[in-house]
Amino acid sequence: MREVYEVTGEGVKAAASVDRHDVEAVNAASRRSLYKKREKIHPKRMTGTFRRVKWAAMALFLGIYYLTPWIRWDRGSDAPHQAVLLDFPARRFYFFFIEIWPQEVYYFTGLLILAA
Repeated sequence: MREVYEVTGEGVKAAASVDRHDVEAVNAASRRSLYKKREKIHPKRMTGTFRRVKWAAMALFLGIYYLTPWIRWDRGSDAPHQAVLLDFPARRFYFFFIEIWPQEVYYFTGLLILAA
């Protein structure tokens, strides 16, 4: 059997009978990247009837959300004059002409269930 390597004090070396070729590895770690290049994602602008309805509804609801705290509602001398108010110290919820006390929360819960 032919020896293909020699063990010396410096380590393992190829035997003299083995042909050596200087080649470069095709898939060497130094030649390949560890990560794939990022593929860019470009959002597409959507158009159509439902998209316009969505933007109109969003503008309406955000307008209500931002303007509601400044709407005033006269409740008399002993109550706050804000149209929509969560009054935690007094444990009341004011919504225009409706005043909800803690024992009436089931009305509000029923409205939320019906709205869903």
